[in-house]
Amino acid sequence: MMNKEKDYLIKLCASFLNGKNQILDESIDYSMLFELSNAHNLSAVVFCVLKNADNKDIVDKEVFKKFEDDFYNAVFRYSLQSSVAGELSAAFEENEIKYVFFKGIQIRDFYPVPQARVMGDIDVLIPAESRERAKEILQSRGFASVNSNGPVWDYRKNGVTIEVHTKIISGKVGSANAEEGFANALENADFKSFRGELGDDFHFAYLLTHIAHHFWFYGAGIKMILDLAAYMKAREIDIRAVLSKMREIGLEDFAKVILSICFKWFSVGEDFGRETKTAEEFLASFGAFGNRNRNKAAVVERKELEEGKETSKFKTRLRLAFPSYEKMKNIPYIGFIEGKPYLTPAAWAYRFYYNYKNRKDFVKQTTKSIGNEKTKELAEKELEFFEEIGLL
Repeated sequence: MMNKEKDYLIKLCASFLNGKNQILDESIDYSMLFELSNAHNLSAVVFCVLKNADNKDIVDKEVFKKFEDDFYNAVFRYSLQSSVAGELSAAFEENEIKYVFFKGIQIRDFYPVPQARVMGDIDVLIPAESRERAKEILQSRGFASVNSNGPVWDYRKNGVTIEVHTKIISGKVGSANAEEGFANALENADFKSFRGELGDDFHFAYLLTHIAHHFWFYGAGIKMILDLAAYMKAREIDIRAVLSKMREIGLEDFAKVILSICFKWFSVGEDFGRETKTAEEFLASFGAFGNRNRNKAAVVERKELEEGKETSKFKTRLRLAFPSYEKMKNIPYIGFIEGKPYLTPAAWAYRFYYNYKNRKDFVKQTTKSIGNEKTKELAEKELEFFEEIGLL
């Protein structure tokens, strides 16, 4: 069940969005609220409400300082990311490469305080035929190439990560053919010079699908729902057109669940009368990207069950260690095997090395719980839940 601090976090986010001052609730554990807000990348948002409360002195000074520090870190990060985004734009404009910013760097401008909308990286879409030339141009301007495999190539400059996409979604999301549904993203954009902007309904449908993508892997958080609410308050979204797009790719029912939650939490959009309690708890419990305090082995086993496979300690671990070519070609750091299935054994070896170097604790924690009864029960329950909300 949703605890008091989770409910209060959502309430404070609604106050932030709607510009309402709060008389702070003295029964709240603000230390716990900070930990929860921080896990959801929402502590900067919450600070915007706390600092304007008449009774803000009820918050312990050390805890208040944590919220304040996160806010000013977000302001600094915003400035740094804005500067790098400007350099990126200049590089593409001067070299006549079409580009479209999407996700966080666009959504943050819909927030009452854009600096409070924390984002991890800058997402930009370019034509596939431009990515080699883009790489040369960016490297010549001091952008370090971090990864150049698969449909997303990563760069870093001044501590900021830039994800250069040639597709906004790769592969399936749940049972939906999401990649095909959003393959025409560049054609959908409205261009001024070489910079394009996705149509609002198209971008909004993509954000719903992006939430589904996170649900399908580990999970999504409260901030992703706040993004939808901020978007709908800032722009005229045609919900019927959005649902038509979601129906086209097979995620209409899921979209109605998420939109119903958005209306319940933030009074924006439309309530479709769906049962949302389990989904609300799921969104509030595991942090911004669903990987906090999560039984990751249950996620692995649930995905096995989706494919009709029998789970067991030996079989599941074996399939986890040696995934199919179809699965591996969509992993960014192994994208080099796309179109080259004969390289699969080499990719297994590289994946083992990569995981040992970068994800040793994660892999150890995940494999340790594979095959036990609790994990199996959680996997079966999650599969049933995903089916109920239209994700599978």
